[in-house]
This record gives sequence, C-alpha cells and structure tokens, in this order.
Amino acid sequence: MPFDDTYHADPYATYALMHREGKAHRIETPAGAPSWYVTGYEEVRQGLGDKRLVRNIKHANPAYRDNLAVPSAFLSNTLASEDPPNHTRLRKFMNRAFAIRRIRALRPRIEEITEQLIDAMGETGETDLIAALAAPLPIAVIGDMLGVPEEDRGNFAYWSDTILSLDRAASQEAGESMLAFLQELIAKRRAEPGDDVVSEWIATRDDDGNELTEEELVGLGFMILLGGYDTTVGMIGGSVMALLDNPERLAELRENPEKLPDAVEEFLRYYGTAHTSARRFAAEDLELGGTTIRAGDQVMLCMAAADRDPERFEDPDVLSFDRPENHHVAFGYGPHYCPGSELARLEMSVALEAVLRRLPGLALTTPVKDIPWRRAYLIRIPTSIPVSY
Repeated sequence: MPFDDTYHADPYATYALMHREGKAHRIETPAGAPSWYVTGYEEVRQGLGDKRLVRNIKHANPAYRDNLAVPSAFLSNTLASEDPPNHTRLRKFMNRAFAIRRIRALRPRIEEITEQLIDAMGETGETDLIAALAAPLPIAVIGDMLGVPEEDRGNFAYWSDTILSLDRAASQEAGESMLAFLQELIAKRRAEPGDDVVSEWIATRDDDGNELTEEELVGLGFMILLGGYDTTVGMIGGSVMALLDNPERLAELRENPEKLPDAVEEFLRYYGTAHTSARRFAAEDLELGGTTIRAGDQVMLCMAAADRDPERFEDPDVLSFDRPENHHVAFGYGPHYCPGSELARLEMSVALEAVLRRLPGLALTTPVKDIPWRRAYLIRIPTSIPVSY
C-alpha cells in the first residue's frame, strides 16, 4: 500500500479496493515498519476494544522496533502510548478536562469566536476557509482551555501539523519545541494558578492521593494540543467542503436546520479526520478478520475505511443525513475513545450553523478533486479550501 500522492488525493479509492480484498492487510508504513492494516468495520471495532492490542512500544517486535521512532512525548505518559492501569489513571484526569458541564459552558465563547472570525472575512468575497475559520477556531478554544495568552499561540498550528507529518526529523524537532513550551506553561501555572485545565490538573490528586508528575502533566497537555487542533480543523473544513460538493444536502440542511446533529454525525463518518488509529502491538497471538496476528506485530486500525465499509453502511460513499444507527468509529471505540469528542461536535455544530446562517452564497472556487491535502497517513486534513461568499 503506497502512501503516495494518489492515496493522499483520494484514500477512499484505496479503501474500497482493500474492502474487496479482505479485512486485514500487510503493509509497510512510511517509517519502514511492517504492519497489519485493518479496514473492516467489525474488525476495526473489535481491535479498538481488544485488550490484547496494546500501545506500549515494549511489546513491539524487536526486529523493527528501531523503525518506530516518534517524538519523545509519544513514548510515555500520554494517553496515546499508555495501557491500563496507568492509562485508566491518566484518563480520569483528561475526562475532567472534557466533562460535559465544562464543554456545554464553552458554547457562548465558541459562538463568540466563530462570529468574530466570520466578521474578519470582510467584504472581499473570497477567502481560504481553513485559514479564516477551520484553523483559528480550535486554536482559540484550546488556548482558552489551557490558559495560554493569545500572543503565545502562534506556534500551535505549526507544531501540530509538523509532528504528524511524514518528515521524521522535522516531527521530532516540533515535538521537542512543543514539550519545552508546555514545561514553561506548567511552571507558570504552578507559580500563578488560573481558571484553566492545567491549573486544575496541578491541583488535582488521583484516587490514591497522588499528584500528576511533571512528565504526566506535559503528556496530557501534549495530547490536548495535538488531538484538539488538527482533527477539529479537518472536521470543520471537511464538513463544509462535503456540503458545498453536495448541493442537495446543502439545500436540505438549510431548509431543515433541525437535522444539524444528524448531519454532524454523517460528516464524521463520511469525512472523518482521524483515518488511522495510533499504532498498537499484539501482546499475544490473536485473530482479526480471519487473519492471524502474531505477538509483537504492529497493528493499525483504519477508522476511515471502517466507516466506508459497504458491509456495515448502505451506499457508504453517499452523504446522507437519514442514516439509521449511524454508529461510526470516527472518534474510535473502547478505552481509547476520544475524550474530546463532545468538544469537537460542539465546535463543528457552531461553525456549521454560523456558516449556513451568515454565508448564504458560500461556494467552492476550486473543484474538490483539486483541493490540496496534507501528506500524513494517520490523519487527513485539507490544507486549503478556497471559497467565495
């Protein structure tokens, strides 16, 4: 499976071919490590919840462990790299940051930011939707949550984009820069606590009365910055692009705004940003989709392919707001289910409602087939969406 320009332009064509060939496929990642790539809906869902598929790199086959290097913050003390029981402990701290009551309280602020961003588009009649709305909205929301002053948020986008790129050297450098920033932020919050998530983490204790270590604080902050920015950019941008590319659905949503919640779920299925899960390793021999996975094998679960599986979704390549039981896996499943899912849904809903209300003439100025996409294989994000309004 080549992660080439053809794949990045339209990975769904590759996924359709994989669906015809089986449920689990042997590939080589861009880093040069062999991996199982699982694409069937039932198999992906099974893998996401299987405790025998673990995150800790110590379970990886030693023969290619050196090809699995990632920025150091991924290797320990983050939800992406931990397994129970420490994952369970850290997850409780993260869940507090994304408690429903906290997320609901953010709605007025998210609405305010969105209105300001649309105001800033001015009367020029043309803009890049990513630069004007989809990117700055999550940056502002994350910055507010972490208590980062506006003037210090300038590198958020670069760090997140680069860490998830295919350039391993640049990824490592960006990861180290983000770590240094978070260490400085934590030191400031220790000295001057505020009404923010970092200050709350510092003050909170776990069930045994222990505080988070410095490394754990950095790891949690790392995951919010990384997970809360890129995926939301892609979700907002992809949703608007899908609407503009499907005029009948656009008209349907304008005429029936009460369908917005169902539309958000369908956008997540149709154009989910997180295409592939963080890598897992088989702690023991197991079977997925009739394929034997050996202990030590790397396994990657492709949620985007699962959400286009014709055995699970009728007409999977059709955008429909009337799907019964649209149980997509865009946010994962099981113990590693995305803790920020409700915040992402809220940002998508607010952004889409504002776009539909305030930009009635919005249209793409570039065909969807010519929209540029970032070169990464874990996520899929348009780098620019030129529009007129």
